[in-house]
Amino acid sequence: MSAQQAEPSAEDTTIDAEITGVIADLLEEHGSEMAALRALAHDFIVLMADADRSVSRGYLRGLFSQGARPVREPDA
Repeated sequence: MSAQQAEPSAEDTTIDAEITGVIADLLEEHGSEMAALRALAHDFIVLMADADRSVSRGYLRGLFSQGARPVREPDA
């Protein structure tokens, strides 16, 4: 009986493998768990603030919601 070579392993593309890779990259880049978490929290807060600014809140009770559109000054 001869030994057969195993098929080349396919790259694991599951979401769990991707998350594990991202975590490993973060730890390597930032050097510690606390620094990696701080960087993730910072990015999350910046993304949420950006999303909040860019989402239209719509037309409410005859007025555009605050921040949805700039107030136009009447032409003089």
